[in-house]
Amino acid sequence: MAERSTADLALTLTRASRTPLPVQVADGIRALIMSGALAPGDALPSTRFLAQRLSVSRGTIVAAFDQLISEGALLASQGRPTTVHPSLPAHLLQQVSAAAPDPTAASTRRPASPGASTAAAPGRPDPVPAPAPASAPAVDLRPGLPRTTRIGGAAWRSAWRRAAAAPEAETGGLTGLPDLRAGIAEHLRLMRGLTTDPAALLVTAGSRDGLELILHALAAARGTLSIGVETPGYPGLRRVPQVLGHRIVPLGVDGNGLRVDALPTGAAAPDAVIVTPSHQYPLGGSLSLDRRLALLEWARNEDALIIEDDFNSELRYTGAPLPPLSAIDPHGRTVLLGTFSRLLSPDLAVGFVRPTGAALLAELRDVREVLGVRVSATTQHAVAHLLADGTVRRHTRTERLRLGRRREALLAAMLDVPGVRVLPMHGGSDAVIRFDDGGGPGGVGGAGGAGRAAGADAENRAVAACADAGITVGRLSAAWGAESQAAPVDPSPAAAVGGVGGAGIVLGLARPADGAFSAMLPRLASALATVHHTR
Repeated sequence: MAERSTADLALTLTRASRTPLPVQVADGIRALIMSGALAPGDALPSTRFLAQRLSVSRGTIVAAFDQLISEGALLASQGRPTTVHPSLPAHLLQQVSAAAPDPTAASTRRPASPGASTAAAPGRPDPVPAPAPASAPAVDLRPGLPRTTRIGGAAWRSAWRRAAAAPEAETGGLTGLPDLRAGIAEHLRLMRGLTTDPAALLVTAGSRDGLELILHALAAARGTLSIGVETPGYPGLRRVPQVLGHRIVPLGVDGNGLRVDALPTGAAAPDAVIVTPSHQYPLGGSLSLDRRLALLEWARNEDALIIEDDFNSELRYTGAPLPPLSAIDPHGRTVLLGTFSRLLSPDLAVGFVRPTGAALLAELRDVREVLGVRVSATTQHAVAHLLADGTVRRHTRTERLRLGRRREALLAAMLDVPGVRVLPMHGGSDAVIRFDDGGGPGGVGGAGGAGRAAGADAENRAVAACADAGITVGRLSAAWGAESQAAPVDPSPAAAVGGVGGAGIVLGLARPADGAFSAMLPRLASALATVHHTR
């Protein structure tokens, strides 16, 4: 594509807004790209020129550009102007610029009439027990465990006292308390850049409850479903469709998230896919803008629903949180699945579902009328207070900084450990460690029978060595399901984050206290060094 002239950006900043200026700049440029006002290949003004024109610091513009480059919306080349990424499909961008689905449109699918509720399956696999040596305290690094010690302060106690004093008549009905839905909508606006009508939200008892609700609504129209799941992926959610009697279709991933180019089509296409575009679990990849647009186009062509699991999206410590798929969905093919359990406490079963259009929203309400509301009014009131007074946002920002520092400390501790590779990650509360053997792009645990056997052996020895050191860790192999043999694997070195049957360990960075975490790192390094030496 020939290089275009430098674009004259029509951006308006509101200094009185609570939205930071770099975010406003990034949002404005992103909107120009989506609308077609900026086309793939268009050159942007220099950061210095744009800063002078908008009367902001150059750092503000640099931060906005860096965010859009990380999303894959812009391309920076040394000695050349920053451009709109040439690989973005122009015809899909034009579709996104069309009006969003009419929120008042009537549903064309018949009302849901599901049977009795089926309880969701347990979450992550049981960890290997970790007996602590007498000389060192045990440290729990199982993935998915949030820190809760700092949440139980004055704000937490005040929220529950006020919730207990709320009138008993305030139940929120089928969709949840209005104050909670308003708080969730404001949270999505401030933390995810997504404008949401509170009336378009349904309160749930967490991600699994929300997923069950969606699958019941979809099955009412289609019968037994085929559900695509990322492989590897979050074990807890991938079990829910199976418990409900639906078929699992494994979908391949690489270092950039879901392999959209390898999605099944035609008769083989699943009815829905469960994706984590902002932070793929457990490998941490984020879908670039061109992949996001291609995924939306695939869903439209295949009449499929995209279930977006907002996994750890707020805990991105490199750049700002990426906008959800719902923000660029012009066809009403997405539903956002969120929870506060991972951020605040696993015992706090509160989440939400946010469908793109009113058609699915009406069907979800039909299902909720049959299954009932699983979140007590008291819990809803408490979370609403925590959202309204800013506790959740402050806690999120604190955790984001804290986890970024912990990841840097982990990288430093592993630097001199032979055969150990910490996978790159831009956010989240977990870290993945693989073991290299120099025998190919995938290292130990790559594709092939010998690689899987070697990987399983290395994983077993790593888990055992950590247990001997008093450290409980998670197994990377647990993120692969039994059906994963069908998942496509990219054999290229750039994508070698783990093939079918991939092995390694997953570390949850959030739960230990600061002193315990720092003291544990030398023990972890020593334990993992034995994996290489005993190979």
